Amino acid sequence: MVFRGYLVGSAVVVADINEARSLYSMGFYGKFVGEDKVKLNEVNNVSSPLQLSITEALYLVDKGLLKVYDRDGNELGRDVLVKVGRDTVANFDQVYTIYMELRDGGFVVKSGLKFGSLFAVYERGPGIDHAPVLLHFIEPRRAVTALDITRAARLSHSVNKRFVLATQSDADGKMHYIAFEWFRA
Repeated sequence: MVFRGYLVGSAVVVADINEARSLYSMGFYGKFVGEDKVKLNEVNNVSSPLQLSITEALYLVDKGLLKVYDRDGNELGRDVLVKVGRDTVANFDQVYTIYMELRDGGFVVKSGLKFGSLFAVYERGPGIDHAPVLLHFIEPRRAVTALDITRAARLSHSVNKRFVLATQSDADGKMHYIAFEWFRA
């Protein structure tokens, strides 16, 4: 099935409630408007549209699962979504690559904003397990500082999670991940 979404500002909205429920159920994509974390067994009780971030929407377009339209009903190409992403999300290309690598690795990736990070990464999904990993992006060519490590340690300890720093290598263009985890000696 190919889902239908509409570009609204820098987000994509799946307005059809049945499509919204199905898409969310496929991998916890998006957030239902006006709802907090919705568990899979609660999806059929939700009667609001699904809002996708531009990152999620582009990923779903790339996977052939979503077509995005403007308010006049014209289909928008991938290039339009990339432009919106670059105009509204700092380091969009790298953020998208991280999102794609994690999703393709089988993880559920949600915004980590409430934790002070880029992404919260789940093994199974919100409402099923707690996000064991928080991920923060460090811009290419920026050195990792003692403050970055202290931040990772404090944040991961306060919420009992692993903290991952991600950056893109100049040498090979690939993303590299460094994980921090608390342990008791």
